[in-house]
Amino acid sequence: MTLHRIRLTALFLCAAFAAALICPCFALNSEAITFTPNFTISSEAAVMINLDKDTVIYTKNPDKKMYPASLTKIVTAMVVLDNVEDIDNTEFEAPLVVFDELYGQGASAVGLSNGEITTVTDLLYSLMLKSACESAGILAYNVGGESIPNFVDMMNQKAQAIGCKGTHFVNPHGLFDKDQYTNANDMALIAKYAVENYPKLVEIACTPEYEMHATNYHEEGWAHIYHTNSMINRQSSYYYQYAKGFKTGTLDESGRNLVTLGSRDGNNYLLVTLNSPQYDEEGNTVYLHYEDHRNLYEWAFENFEYKQIVQPNKEVTELQVKFGDNSDFVRLVTGEEYSCMWLSTVDTARLKESITIDESLLNEDGTVTAPVQKGQVFGKYTLSLSGEEICTVDLCAQEDVGLSQLAYSFDKAKQFVFSGWFIAAAGIALFLVIVYIIVYASVNKKKRRKVRKVKKKRKF
Repeated sequence: MTLHRIRLTALFLCAAFAAALICPCFALNSEAITFTPNFTISSEAAVMINLDKDTVIYTKNPDKKMYPASLTKIVTAMVVLDNVEDIDNTEFEAPLVVFDELYGQGASAVGLSNGEITTVTDLLYSLMLKSACESAGILAYNVGGESIPNFVDMMNQKAQAIGCKGTHFVNPHGLFDKDQYTNANDMALIAKYAVENYPKLVEIACTPEYEMHATNYHEEGWAHIYHTNSMINRQSSYYYQYAKGFKTGTLDESGRNLVTLGSRDGNNYLLVTLNSPQYDEEGNTVYLHYEDHRNLYEWAFENFEYKQIVQPNKEVTELQVKFGDNSDFVRLVTGEEYSCMWLSTVDTARLKESITIDESLLNEDGTVTAPVQKGQVFGKYTLSLSGEEICTVDLCAQEDVGLSQLAYSFDKAKQFVFSGWFIAAAGIALFLVIVYIIVYASVNKKKRRKVRKVKKKRKF
């Protein structure tokens, strides 16, 4: 190998390793809280909703299996209204099968008979006010295509479409059957859906009294009916001026069930209670479900307000930023506001804050690497009260933090210099340099010897 080739080979190897050291540096350019009142609720289960803000403010055993009794008729009415376009001018005849089913069961009734022809409007009023079981059967038979089981299938489909998870029907009137059940959550969902989507049903269910029209069996004014909910009867000792409608339901197996609406000073509520006792310890008849509704409405009207719990852009914490061009930290703020119905007697200062940062966005030392974009989500901000979560909102960057290319490149180069690859490469490069020096020295030594020999020959 000539000296020139040796020099080129050594230089090439050194350049290759130098390039390996330098190239990585150039490559751097490449998503309700409920409160407990201070009084006793006699009903076994309950759900109370603020309709204005769609917020549940009180629950008691909301998912416990219960029997709906005549609250069933709310779903019956909805299915009828889904399938009968003109209720004032549509008439149904009462079939014998309806009365055969109800015979001897002590079912509530308005007084219709086999073969009697009645408008759907009157049937609905008697269904919702008088809780007439024969009206439920007449409606179900005719709307179900002369099949009550078909109608019941339609009821179950309706409940599922609304979102009920623990409700099942086997009849349209609510008489006891162990396979006909619901819970307070589902019944609140059903009632709320009815209020929001069936204005005619709300009108009917909130009417205190009604005069039944003439039929082929009865003359005009044959029945003046009153709502079974005494809270909307001005003559009753249970009258409550802020209550409206909606449906009662009572069986030995279900206790006293009640759905009402309550409005005062622009605040609107829906309340469902299930299985309030019918008798006290001495066996006396009691109507504690009315007390439950009055007390809960008064509690809500007097103590609840719509309150902002979390302000938007509230500074919560900050993160250190590596390689920031204009800052070495970024402030994290709440990404949105949160408001809810809040009990005025509970100080929001009692709320416990907790912060969760997405660790996948952090470096090992807990910092984040620039660039950071304004609004970038880094974690969650949670408020809780007595261990119950109130709300959770995003924690976002308040401002942009640009990337300093100089600082970033310098840090990466420094990391590489102290890496195992760099040390190995440097060792090999040093070895090649030493080899080059040895080879170069050896070649020069031979060259010098050759020169001396030539000089000696010339002397002779």
